Amino acid sequence: MLASDIKIGLRVKVRSNDLNALVVGNPEYYTPNAKLVRIKYEKSTRYEYMITKQLIALPQVDQYPALGGEYSGDSF
Repeated sequence: MLASDIKIGLRVKVRSNDLNALVVGNPEYYTPNAKLVRIKYEKSTRYEYMITKQLIALPQVDQYPALGGEYSGDSF
């Protein structure tokens, strides 16, 4: 995933552990080819910095309405 495609509030899947997460920070410099992005895992209190190459954006329909999707959160 390109750093220019990442927006705060974007829902992503993390390749290394196959969990869904929410982008909560702007991409930060790491190397010329990779940036670090702060994410928060869904249904967890855990935050991490993840390299952009480890993130895959979820389909548009699974994004929040502010980003053009239809996802409104899980109903408990």
